[in-house]
Amino acid sequence: MKQRGQFGFGMAAIIAVAVLAPVVLALAEDAGGPAVIINELAWAGSTKSASDEWIELKNLAAEPAEIGSWQLTKNTGTEQLMLTLPADKQIPAGGYFIISNFDAGNSVLAIEPDVVDTAVTLSNDKLQIKLYKGDWQDAANLVDTAGGGGVPPAGNNTAKSSMERNADDSGWHDALAAVHLDSDVTDLGTPGAENSVLIEPPTLESITPAQAERDSQLQIEGIIGTNFSLDPPPIVRLKFGDTTVAADNIHMASSTLIDGGRFNLSDASVGKWDLVVTNPDGQTATLPQAVEVTEPPPQYDLTTTVRINEVYPQPNTTSNDEFVELYNLGDKIVNLTGWILDDARNSGSSPFTLGAQNILPKSYLVIYKSESKLTLNDSGDDAYLIQPNGFELDHTTYTAAPRGQTWARFDDGWKWTNSPTPNGKNVFSSPPPPPQNPVPVEEPDTPTAAPATFQKGDILVTELLPNPKDGDEFIELYNGSGKLIELKGWTLQDKSKHKYKIDDFALNIQTTSTLTIQPGQYVVVTETMSGIALNNTGGETVTLLDPAGDVIATVSYLDKAPAGAAYAFSDGIWTWSQYPTPGQVNVLGLDEADEQPPQIDIVLPESLPVTGEGQRRWWGIGLTSLALSAIVFWNYAKRRHPQPS
Repeated sequence: MKQRGQFGFGMAAIIAVAVLAPVVLALAEDAGGPAVIINELAWAGSTKSASDEWIELKNLAAEPAEIGSWQLTKNTGTEQLMLTLPADKQIPAGGYFIISNFDAGNSVLAIEPDVVDTAVTLSNDKLQIKLYKGDWQDAANLVDTAGGGGVPPAGNNTAKSSMERNADDSGWHDALAAVHLDSDVTDLGTPGAENSVLIEPPTLESITPAQAERDSQLQIEGIIGTNFSLDPPPIVRLKFGDTTVAADNIHMASSTLIDGGRFNLSDASVGKWDLVVTNPDGQTATLPQAVEVTEPPPQYDLTTTVRINEVYPQPNTTSNDEFVELYNLGDKIVNLTGWILDDARNSGSSPFTLGAQNILPKSYLVIYKSESKLTLNDSGDDAYLIQPNGFELDHTTYTAAPRGQTWARFDDGWKWTNSPTPNGKNVFSSPPPPPQNPVPVEEPDTPTAAPATFQKGDILVTELLPNPKDGDEFIELYNGSGKLIELKGWTLQDKSKHKYKIDDFALNIQTTSTLTIQPGQYVVVTETMSGIALNNTGGETVTLLDPAGDVIATVSYLDKAPAGAAYAFSDGIWTWSQYPTPGQVNVLGLDEADEQPPQIDIVLPESLPVTGEGQRRWWGIGLTSLALSAIVFWNYAKRRHPQPS
């Protein structure tokens, strides 16, 4: 038979102990112990025959040991002679001596035994073998003993593994390797070779990564522990209930680190899986709930062409007729799965998450209260459109809602209209004015000039730059009224209700020494000039009030302001743009690959007269930042102008 001379099953858990033999010899000599010991017993027989039993003696001395006429006894209740060794036998220095019931041809032994004697019988439940240097009846001749007369201290009858003496003579252990055994058997033993040595059981500390998605491949970056088998590597598995997934392509960095491997998590259950590492000797370590398998996130559509188009807070029918209308201004279908409608962030009604709904290009989608369960407050509320990744794509705010009117988006901003148009283009119509009973007013003796009155939208806020990558923050105003308007007494107000009166900070008006803004012109108010610092996080609201304190324009953005991006209004849409355009028509994006963003053309007069209180006239401190701190006008009378609210 072909010799099975290399380590077989479990070799990763075997440590050769040839280096320990001198130590054992030295210990034996120092303690006056025997130079010859019983080193291994195959008491379980073999897979060929239950009688295929053998005994291995080992010479620990540095010179040959003469063992002729030595005797071996067995004790299954009373001690009795088992066999006497032939007179001419010896064991080489540091060598082995095999006494077998069968020769190699009839045994699993791949080497010929030194003695074949059918008297070799080893008990499976009352094992005690003694070696005598001569007559066994003279106790002074006792050399060594194996077993205590009961169940063998090691070896395995099922696995057919022999019983090996520990290298430090501290006891016995199961054979874990196959040396000098036939290659076609699974028996374990090391006749005529160093005994296998059991390593400590493995332990587990952590695995990286500790999370993976179902139906993915989990690549092991590191499993940290101790006492991992190196060659072959241990079996590495994930276990969830009765289901196990074994890793392949295991790579060992050391006995404390597994730095490579892969789990195939196809159809794996979602939950926390145990990590199990098993060395070839069968010893196992488990790290409970070590890897969490999660559902892969859905592939959401994050197209940005959908806007809130109409809000109907107080129908003149029933409250279930309240609705929020969306409009897709793009050229492709948008899947709204996972998109969110809300009337207040982190408060108010519970947010409504859209299911598997599509909105066609250039089309509308109306979501009624009966579906969304959103309650739009009659006294004023908000409407938010939030993408599945948490990005707030659109937002509108309305004040007290007139009954039967909708809050609708138009080219020049949001307005109340008397004509609700669900699933249709918004139509503006004003309600008839309420009847009035004229009250006679006495004419004053001396006529006085009526103060100037303004309407919402006379001056518009058209662009904000809260978080510039360089340069100054700014607020852009636009005169869309078609008339000259003097800004003296007007006020800018931020989210925290801090007011900045234009009279109170130095303000330069190009081409004029007054605070008059011409029709169709832009004004840029910088932070350096006004002291208004726009919030980069947490949102901001900028409100423009006329001298009477009436709100003429307001704009809000929420959450974080992207670095270098302007919050700009164009074509009826407020959105973030990567092209700040102070003093110019806003640009939200480039339509053609070769189109370039417009160049900012800042025209400064030869002199810069300053208005405002005398103590604030510090404008002349250097002209290096004039492009950022000037009020810039640009007339676009012949160009289309945006009209935000």
